[in-house]
Amino acid sequence: MARRATRRFQANLGASRRHHTHLSVLFLLLLAALFVPAPAFSQALTIQNPGTGTVALGGKWQFHLGDNLAWANPSYNDSNWEQLSANETWGAQTHPSYTGFAWYRRHIVIDGTNPAGTKNLAILIPPVDDVYDLYWNGKKIGSYGALPPHANWWSFGHSTVFNLPPGAQSGVLALRVWKASLSSIDPSTNGGFESVPLLGDAHVLAEQAKLPFYTNDETSLPYLLISAVVLVVGIFSLLLYFRDRKQGLYLWLAIYLVASGCRGLMNLSAFNFDLTFRATQLVTQLVICGTDISMWMILLYLFGMGNDSRWRRATNWLIALYLSAQIVDIVAISIWAKAWPSLPWIDAASTAVYSTTPLYIFVIIGFGLKRRKHLTLWPLIIVACISGFYSWFFELLGQGTRFTHLTWSAYLRAIGFHAGSSFFGITFILNTLLFLALIFTIAREQFLERERQSRVELEIKSAQEVQKILVPEDTPAIPGLSISSVYRPAEEVGGDFFQVIPSGNGGALIVLGDVSGKGLKAAMTVSLIVGAIRTLADFTHGPAEILNGLNRRLLGRIDGGFATCVVALIRPDGSVAIANAGHLAPYRNGEELPVAGSLPLGVASDAQYDELDLHLREGDSLVFYTDGLVEARSESGELYGFDRVTALVASAGSVEEIVDVACSFGQEDDITVLRLTRLAQSAPAHESRINLAAQIARA
Repeated sequence: MARRATRRFQANLGASRRHHTHLSVLFLLLLAALFVPAPAFSQALTIQNPGTGTVALGGKWQFHLGDNLAWANPSYNDSNWEQLSANETWGAQTHPSYTGFAWYRRHIVIDGTNPAGTKNLAILIPPVDDVYDLYWNGKKIGSYGALPPHANWWSFGHSTVFNLPPGAQSGVLALRVWKASLSSIDPSTNGGFESVPLLGDAHVLAEQAKLPFYTNDETSLPYLLISAVVLVVGIFSLLLYFRDRKQGLYLWLAIYLVASGCRGLMNLSAFNFDLTFRATQLVTQLVICGTDISMWMILLYLFGMGNDSRWRRATNWLIALYLSAQIVDIVAISIWAKAWPSLPWIDAASTAVYSTTPLYIFVIIGFGLKRRKHLTLWPLIIVACISGFYSWFFELLGQGTRFTHLTWSAYLRAIGFHAGSSFFGITFILNTLLFLALIFTIAREQFLERERQSRVELEIKSAQEVQKILVPEDTPAIPGLSISSVYRPAEEVGGDFFQVIPSGNGGALIVLGDVSGKGLKAAMTVSLIVGAIRTLADFTHGPAEILNGLNRRLLGRIDGGFATCVVALIRPDGSVAIANAGHLAPYRNGEELPVAGSLPLGVASDAQYDELDLHLREGDSLVFYTDGLVEARSESGELYGFDRVTALVASAGSVEEIVDVACSFGQEDDITVLRLTRLAQSAPAHESRINLAAQIARA
């Protein structure tokens, strides 16, 4: 009995111990449930179905730096993520200057609807810095830009609408965001959301997304209108340049106006919001190059420094430096997505160069005022200085914004006034004043230039009349000689000359030559030479003596130039004496004469001139010509040359034909051709005319 009782007691004791063990385990599990936190998720945002309206997805969003595609999974536990507001960028909250990947998540429950009532629901994502993919319950429903490794984004962000799957009532909205590296002009507050997303009817959100476009175009309307006018005037100026290629000022004015007009039209929403970051930067820097460089050249021309070799050389070097900095900057921007640490510093250095060089206008104006102080230039000078200083100062304040955290450039941009819904900013005002001052100044300069040109044309016309007297179209009648000539200057007046002077004994003195250079200056030298020839011919008809006399009179009087000349004395018996001063030898019956050459006139005081004696038989001819005949040049640059001239003189029937052939080949210099033919003594043409006139007079 005792043994059984003992066993029963031990069995009951074991059962009791097992019961207490089970209770202990349950107690420990209860304590674990109370003190050990279980897996949890962030609090969901419950909203009512907006119907045909919209509702803001405000409040705190789960946020995490880095990148992991698993974070798009709706079952992922994001309770340990930090929380940020969507109405500010992450740089303005807890992560200044952060670039790269980051994620936003928000648990959303749409209440008060059935699955059929959510088929038109969509999400409007406001501008985000810079690129993102959007997920709903782990499924990607849209993208904005392109993520690395082939990243592409917009310079100016815009809102985008993404449709939710039909029947969506609850889920997790996740954004995988990538922010490009900050440049020197980017504030440290950039990155992520700029304002709160909206949920609502897809059609309503689509119209709401377009609202910034309409607002931008309405606000920028004055700038767009003046830019269109500037562009049209620039095209008109370009047409004027094509009409007269010598007017380089028209070309630079056209470049400036076309670039300025294009830069202003970039404010149009079609450009402002649709161009990607690289395209915007490329177009912007191209038009900036056009406006800066063309303004330098315009000022150089207006101050009369455009043809100064020193200023052109200095300007060309500066343009080369300026364009090099722009190219470096463009290359850095084209690979900006690689996020190399050196790229922002390269961008800052190149930007500093091409932002400082526009101050060159102050150098041009400072030195230009020493040359010209005309009152008509002052409106352009004042406006150009103010506009140039403002642009430089604005760019200076923008640089380093990331490090200085100064926002003065934003205050400068806000200076202006409103007229209705349009805003007239300081940039618009200065650009408009600069355009008006530029047009007024150039129009005034062209008016004054036209007046000067009219006076010059009048002087040239007077010089032409004088030259017609000095170089007559008709030669005097010489017994026993037939003389024909053609004089065709390359410009309005020329530097060729010839004289046919009858000698007292029935012969003739032929003088033909060429002054170095062309135009009015050469024509004035011709008048001096012709006057000297006429004076010398009163005292002597010797060819060498006449050349010696001309040489003495021209020494030191033709400003470093010279004149070539050939003189021939034809006697009644056919004997000829020819002396040459550096001129082309004449032809006799198509063959070049062996006339000794010598120094041209006006070169040396001790020049010696020899005479060549020859005899002309009846029917023999002499052809004198200037180097314009030999130097005729075709469009391909080929010279007419001596061989062609020799063949032409031998075959041509008249001097008009000789000159016409050379001019059709390509005239570049004055051309003069004179042919002298000895007539048969039995029937001189001029005597027949005299006898006929006498018979008519007696009758």
